[in-house]
Amino acid sequence: MVRHENSYHPNEVEGPQVYDWSHLPQKHSFAARMILPFFSTKYKTDMTAHCLLRALTERVIPLDEEDDETAELLQKHSSLAKAPQIQHNFNLSTFFSLYYAKFHRAAPLLFYTLRKDCFHLSESHYQDQFQRDLRPVDGLGFSGSLFFYTEDKSLIIKSVGRKFEYTFLYEKMLDGFAFYYSSMIQQRQQTLLCQITDVLASFDHRLGGWLGVSPSHYIVMTNVLEGLDKSRGCRKWDLKPQNFFEPTRDLVPDPVKSEQAKSGLADELDEEMVLTRRDKAALMQALERDTQFLQDMKTIDYSLLLGRYPVDMFHPPSGEERDPMVLPEEGSTDFVRGVRSADGKWVYKMVLLDFFWNLEQLKPRVMQAAGKLLPEQTVTTEPERYRDEFLRMMDDYILVWEDMGDDEEEEEEEEDDDD
Repeated sequence: MVRHENSYHPNEVEGPQVYDWSHLPQKHSFAARMILPFFSTKYKTDMTAHCLLRALTERVIPLDEEDDETAELLQKHSSLAKAPQIQHNFNLSTFFSLYYAKFHRAAPLLFYTLRKDCFHLSESHYQDQFQRDLRPVDGLGFSGSLFFYTEDKSLIIKSVGRKFEYTFLYEKMLDGFAFYYSSMIQQRQQTLLCQITDVLASFDHRLGGWLGVSPSHYIVMTNVLEGLDKSRGCRKWDLKPQNFFEPTRDLVPDPVKSEQAKSGLADELDEEMVLTRRDKAALMQALERDTQFLQDMKTIDYSLLLGRYPVDMFHPPSGEERDPMVLPEEGSTDFVRGVRSADGKWVYKMVLLDFFWNLEQLKPRVMQAAGKLLPEQTVTTEPERYRDEFLRMMDDYILVWEDMGDDEEEEEEEEDDDD
C-alpha cells in the first residue's frame, strides 16, 4: 500500500514515496522491494505522478511580478521563454531509477504567457490543479503514451516518449507553435491546434529511460472533450485519412485482430457531421490554415479529435468563471468550445493533435525510405499529400444542412418521374 510522505506540497516532495511493507511476511518483504518496481503499475503511476507534480508546482515568476505586462516579463526573464537545449546530464540520485525523475518546466515563461494571453486560462485554477492528485488514464491514444488527468479533468498530461518527437518539439515546434498561435489570436482567427499549456523535461540519464519504461518528457494540454460521457449518448472519434495503407487494418483479418490492435487504429466517422454551409466554410478555413502551418513544419500523421454531445447536456451561462458545459451561442463558430449541429440535436467539439511526427528527424526519414517498398502510409507520405487527404476527409464527413432539402426534392422528383 502506498503511503505518501506529503500531499504534493512543492517544498516537500524532494524524495521518492515511502512504501509500507508491514502487511507482508518478513521473508517476502525483501523480494517485494526488488520486484515491485518492475511489475506494479500502481507503483509506476504513483511515482510518475509524484515527480510530475513536483515540477508543476514550481513557481514560474515571482509573486510580485504576476501583474506585470507580458513584454516586461519577457524582457526581465528572457531565458525562461526559450526552449531548453538537449544536453543530457549524469545525476547519481536518479541514474539507477526506473521511474523517479527530476522534471523541470521547459520554457516556463513562454507557456505562462500563452496561458494568459492566448488560451485565457485562469492561472489560479490552473495552478490549483497541481496541488491535487493526478488520475492515470488508459486508452486515450494510439502511441503507447502515458496519460494523466487532473482531478477535475480539465487538463491532460501526456508523455512524449520517442526521441525524434521531443527533439522536434524543442528544436522547432515549441517556438513555431507559440508564434503561430499568438498570430492567430492577434488576427482574431480560429485555430484548432491543441492548447499546450506546459512542457516538462528531464535530461538526466536514467535506467528507466534507457529501458523505455519511464518517459522523460511530457506535455500538458487542455482537455477539449471535458464532460464527455458515453453513457449519456456522447461519442468521440480520433480521425485520420483512411485511404492510406494501414498494415494492421488492411492485412490482418478482423477475426484475428485483438481488441488492443483494433483500438490502436484511427477511427472512421460512421455518421455525418451536420453543419450549416456557413459553419462548414468556417471549419474548413480554420483547418486549411492549421494544416498549412503543419505542412510548413514538415509534420504528418496528425489527427482530429472530435466529440459529439447531446445538446440537452448543456445549460445557459451560470456565471461561473469556468464552465465547459455552457450551451454554445447560436451562430458561434468556435469549434474548440463547441458548435451546435444544424439540426439542433448535437454539440460538436474538436481539436488537432499529435503533430510531432516531423520528416526532418532521422527515424521518420528512415521509415519513409523503407516504406517506399509498401503502399503509401500516414507515416511515409509527404506533408503536402497528407494535408490534401486530411482536408478531403473532413470535407467528405460534413453534411451541409441546406443541401439536405435539395436532396429530398431531387429524390421526390425522381419518384414522380418513375411513376
